[in-house]
Amino acid sequence: MKKILIISLLLIGLMSFKSATTSELETKLGSGPAYLTCKSDSGRTEFNAVLQDITGILFKAELAIDSTKVKYKTDKGHTIFDPKNGVLTLYIDDGVKKSFPGHSFLKFWSIPSTFKTIKNKSGHQIYEFKANIYGSEIRGDKERHTPIITLNCRLEYQI
Repeated sequence: MKKILIISLLLIGLMSFKSATTSELETKLGSGPAYLTCKSDSGRTEFNAVLQDITGILFKAELAIDSTKVKYKTDKGHTIFDPKNGVLTLYIDDGVKKSFPGHSFLKFWSIPSTFKTIKNKSGHQIYEFKANIYGSEIRGDKERHTPIITLNCRLEYQI
């Protein structure tokens, strides 16, 4: 009887354990997250971000160029999203100064003529577009600012 009770408690404990899921992120954000994933044609540059809701604030952002990555402090980030006109802009300032001295900004903007709606159903939206990214250089052996880099992007939101 004691073994059955211990096994039952163990099973209940394991069943109640949750890993980090979208619903947990929704709880943190207060709504469904929108995921932005971008990659350059060469594959050398990647930019990923999580937006609160699809029109909300920037929650997470990470840029990788060659083998160097940086995560941005998004409390200083700003977004504008207007799918009707093909506009998504992100601006982050004052990011990660400890790791990259002098590092201070990132600009991201969609190219409206490339903006395509892949899916637009209530509760599930997908957009694909090209975007430009420009900011403070994260690689130590380069100039102060990156060149303008064109990325292929996908923005997906699902409730």
